[in-house]
Amino acid sequence: MSSSITITISVDTLPLEETMSYIESRMSACGQKAPVFTSNAMTLIHQASGGILRTIGTIANAALLKASLASSKQVEAEHVQSVIQR
Repeated sequence: MSSSITITISVDTLPLEETMSYIESRMSACGQKAPVFTSNAMTLIHQASGGILRTIGTIANAALLKASLASSKQVEAEHVQSVIQR
């Protein structure tokens, strides 16, 4: 006889300020000291993600790759826009 347990967890979405802090702290954890994401880029990430952590990370990672491929030193709103328009 087997039993199973189902657990449902609800996590609140992040407000804009916490989204920005989250992105900055993740970059800092990677050893980055200078700002990588512009304020406009982080605002757009927040709007597109709805403040959902997993989505913030997915969009930020893809935008970081776009910026890198464009040889940009910062992730700009245009990089985020190109990711969320796909």
